[in-house]
Amino acid sequence: MTEPITEEYWWGENRQVLTPEQHHIPGVQVFGHSLNVRAVSPLERHVHPGCLELVLLVRGNQSYTVDGRTYPLSGGNVFISFPGEEHSSGGEPQNVSEIYWIQLELAHTENFLHLDGEASGQLCRQLQSISQRVLYCGEELRRWFAESFWNIASSDTVHRAYGRSLLSCFLHGIFLQERAAALELSDEVAAAVTYIRQNLCEEIMLESLAQCAGLSLSRFKVRFKQETGMTPREYINQLKIREAKRMLQKGESITRTAQELGFGSSQYFAVVFKKITLYTPSEYRQNWQEQLHSK
Repeated sequence: MTEPITEEYWWGENRQVLTPEQHHIPGVQVFGHSLNVRAVSPLERHVHPGCLELVLLVRGNQSYTVDGRTYPLSGGNVFISFPGEEHSSGGEPQNVSEIYWIQLELAHTENFLHLDGEASGQLCRQLQSISQRVLYCGEELRRWFAESFWNIASSDTVHRAYGRSLLSCFLHGIFLQERAAALELSDEVAAAVTYIRQNLCEEIMLESLAQCAGLSLSRFKVRFKQETGMTPREYINQLKIREAKRMLQKGESITRTAQELGFGSSQYFAVVFKKITLYTPSEYRQNWQEQLHSK
């Protein structure tokens, strides 16, 4: 199993990393900025257990690899890795570039970013629903993210509060951007995505999705991956496992969760769950309970 990466506080000329001991923001693990003035060593394979990571490429070019698929990025792109998901630069050096990145614990729903209960939970749920791997950020969103980092890094309490507000605006903007991207799918793929979301608790056959899209099975598979960055089965399983995590957090049994989400057996459910999260369902539930008790 790939080891989780541990980042520590750092404040240098070209790289700055804030950890909870510096930023004191509930739900945020690491918030960082890096300016690579020359190519540096490849980013090794690693995971962030329990954290959604967003990497904003401000300028330059970069690529990230997940499950054998490489995603080339250019200035303005945001790359998203989901909790426990192994990713790297695919053995390629990290190019001359400037990036900001943040790791978010979306299970921290009570006072996420110091928001009140309702707003906190809503923003966490919105971010949990994101399924796109790469999004484009306009200039305003990029500015919000950059300014949030530098204000949060300040020792001035007013600047820090302003930085948290900008971060909240950025994350809401990312969700709206993802939703807009989903709406820009072709009619054929959008019909399939709607079918998946409406029948998430059923066993979804790819032949049914192809028929829903009005395409042959082979053509449907190609179109779906071109437009979403994932195969249909990967997309289905990502959504199912996110719903499974919510059910396990609410106390549902592993067997009932598997049944409710249309998995053929608890064993198959456990295999898919671990592939996506790096934990078995029982390990995930235990970790979740330990986090609750430690608060």
